[in-house]
Amino acid sequence: MPAKPLLLVRYRLAGGLMDEVLARCDVRFLDGPVLPPTSAEDLARTWGIWTFGERIDDALLDRMPALRCVVNFGVGVDGIDRDALARRHVAFAWPVGANAEAVADHAMALLLAVQHRIVENDAIVRSGAWEQGGYLPLAAQDAYGRRLGVIGLGAIGRAFVRRARAFDMDVRYASPRPLGAADEAALGVARLELDELLAWADVISLHCPLTDETRGLIGREQIALLRPGAVLINTARGGVVDQDALIEALVERRIAGAGLDVFAAEPHVPPALRALPNVVLTPHIADATPGAEAALVAHCARVVLDTLAAAQGAVVTTD
Repeated sequence: MPAKPLLLVRYRLAGGLMDEVLARCDVRFLDGPVLPPTSAEDLARTWGIWTFGERIDDALLDRMPALRCVVNFGVGVDGIDRDALARRHVAFAWPVGANAEAVADHAMALLLAVQHRIVENDAIVRSGAWEQGGYLPLAAQDAYGRRLGVIGLGAIGRAFVRRARAFDMDVRYASPRPLGAADEAALGVARLELDELLAWADVISLHCPLTDETRGLIGREQIALLRPGAVLINTARGGVVDQDALIEALVERRIAGAGLDVFAAEPHVPPALRALPNVVLTPHIADATPGAEAALVAHCARVVLDTLAAAQGAVVTTD
């Protein structure tokens, strides 16, 4: 009886289509990246990698001649050399859109937390300062009716726009690929060039992938265009923003605040950023919800199963 293909999986997962993957493959849960725990012998016979945040490049692929499938358990693929995979005829997929609703929820939560100074007010209550004489409430800002600039209108960006419309926000967007007129009308958005958008908006929310084109997209010059009361929300990737320039603008109060789930050198967050009261920080967990995980697992499992089926000459059902 032929051996089952070896599949290295970063997280311990079960349920739904994952149970079929467990039946069809020799699954090894790593509870971390492929390297260093996987031996040279196991690397050489590995058929598939199911990972997140893994650096997959020629240096790793040269050690994995049997590799035929890579699935990324998330939508950030900036650490994966897709050209190298293509040269080796290794199937690659990532669950675009599967986590959109959860990430959009989190982006809106960050926006509301910054505008209403939730973290600062929580600290006031916990410290007992509210009970002291002379207490004065912190001045908050409205989210309702503000001008929102969205950078990137993929699945997450669109989901965020739908939430923003419930707050009666005036929404504009920037993207190198404009939507069609019908899609713009359905979402209630209009396109501006990036610099125009930055100067116009009260709130900027980033929803673009990290690529060669978007790395450092929001640099020092772009941050200087933001309005004094502007808020920046980033649930995309830390590398899209010049983090040092953002910190300077926040420290100098040239912009009002920021809500950040992603950082330039994760998990490191600069002490200067952690010290700022006008910033809400979360540890890259925007899609850490049961619904998002179920959708991500289903998509990734389907890719694994369909890649196996294709290798065996069966019908492939993945879109």
